[in-house]
Amino acid sequence: MAIGLDQKVTTTGLMGGDTKLPKAPDMSGLSQGQDQGQGQAPAPIAERPVKESPDQNIEEKLARLTEEEKFKLDTILSPSNATILKKIAPEASSVIDQFTSEEEVVSLPISAIVAYATKIYGGEEKLAVQNFITDLSGGQPDNTNVPPDTATQTQGMMAQDPNAEQNITPEMEAIDSGQELV
Repeated sequence: MAIGLDQKVTTTGLMGGDTKLPKAPDMSGLSQGQDQGQGQAPAPIAERPVKESPDQNIEEKLARLTEEEKFKLDTILSPSNATILKKIAPEASSVIDQFTSEEEVVSLPISAIVAYATKIYGGEEKLAVQNFITDLSGGQPDNTNVPPDTATQTQGMMAQDPNAEQNITPEMEAIDSGQELV
């Protein structure tokens, strides 16, 4: 909407001239059942994509899985997840039952595990996660700083080595027993 030169409101948006209306097409020659002349060809009807029938060869697909993939499937398929998959593919119920574990599985993002392990155990991420997993499993960590040949000895760290030379003087014995030398 605008105000024209003659100070009147114009709705055409054109200012400074007469309103120009477009000419309407002459449709006087058309009757109700008559074609409009340059008629456009109707647009082709799009065909619906053919739905693939559910594959009944799930056993064949299962046979093609690697042992690692079967192990992963076996460790993550909890009873609640198995129920959902059976709703999606009821024909695969027997295969789903084959890989369903007895207990619920909790899945955590790796980033959360890495962040927690690094916070608790510190140091390098890989070592921290390794220590975290060891603690979860109840095992002993493998990263001890004791050399392997001394780790299996039953004597304490301060015990005398039987292979060492016995060069202990009487003065040393007196000092070890707490006596003062005069």
